[in-house]
Amino acid sequence: MQIVNEGLKAGDLEGVVSSTFSVDQYKSKMGDDRNIMVLCFTVDGQAPAKDLEHFAETGYADIMDADATPGTLEDGKHKVFVEFQRRESVDQAIRKFLDDLKKLTNIETFSFTYHKRTNPFEASAKNLADVLPRTPEAYNQKINALRLGETKDFFDKFQMLEVHLDNNIISVQKHGSNEKLKFELHAFGETQTLLKEVRAFKIDQESMSECMFFTKYFGPYQVTKTNEDRFVFSKGGDSALLSKNGW
Repeated sequence: MQIVNEGLKAGDLEGVVSSTFSVDQYKSKMGDDRNIMVLCFTVDGQAPAKDLEHFAETGYADIMDADATPGTLEDGKHKVFVEFQRRESVDQAIRKFLDDLKKLTNIETFSFTYHKRTNPFEASAKNLADVLPRTPEAYNQKINALRLGETKDFFDKFQMLEVHLDNNIISVQKHGSNEKLKFELHAFGETQTLLKEVRAFKIDQESMSECMFFTKYFGPYQVTKTNEDRFVFSKGGDSALLSKNGW
């Protein structure tokens, strides 16, 4: 393995970079996610991770930043985040970067996952153009659609509710009922990560009654109320942080 300052040659990263990377799974550190696309590569070892970071930062006008995680992850691997400016031609910029990376890794075909989805796409010219949102407007539309799907899956596992999401406002209504509940969605994701945003919980009788009502309405969720008058709905390792909207 060549050290960073000596540069990289063909095959220097063979066997240490995963052929599957993620797009828009992680937040940008350079600015708003709607304006910046984050690619995340998994690498075996800190030295090759730093090599990939340096390679990405050199000679690519569309790459705004590259950063390798300083410490190892639980599986002993490292992540390298590569941030591209989100614009119409970003798919072509990614293709050029991947074509060069193929020479370093001897990987014939890269694949990618999008956002929180785990199903991979081949990183072909067509898939990069079709799957990736290449403008801020397209990003907002795609993320809203994904959030709606995730929200419906989370709150309507047994298809007993009508669930709508509009600008982070969730409307929930049981089939055949005229009662509609509205919430603002503040966060959604893995429970332990979401709980970092919660300072303390309310345990007074009124709060416990509200949580009991939601448990009866939505089904087998663990519902708790925070000191900021928000509710944490938890089930199966995932949680949603909501507050009442207009009621």
